[in-house]
Amino acid sequence: MFIKSTLNNSILLNIYLKSSNNITLYNYKNKIESVFKNNNINYKLNYLPNKTKQYSILRSPHVYKKSLETFEEKIYKLNFRINIINYKQYLKLFYILKFIKNNMPLNINITFKLSNNVKTIIL
Repeated sequence: MFIKSTLNNSILLNIYLKSSNNITLYNYKNKIESVFKNNNINYKLNYLPNKTKQYSILRSPHVYKKSLETFEEKIYKLNFRINIINYKQYLKLFYILKFIKNNMPLNINITFKLSNNVKTIIL
């Protein structure tokens, strides 16, 4: 069995944004979109499902008392998908990403994932 891999010249970049404050997340999303539009970068925006975490804390200092207080935290997520075609766009995009990362609010987590579009063909 012989495995051959063919490489399309495009590279896929995923940018994940995650925050518990939806107002700052969507303001920052608008800022990123405006930067991408000004630099003619094609992207696709995906809204990922929100996660909710619930925390329960005892109100009373007595362990056996049944009084509980619950708190809820929602985590909002976004995904930008960018298809990089040539090396010039690749360099331009990484200078932009450096600018985006340096001007980011503290309550937003950002992760970058690069992946090649490699198809494996089994002959």
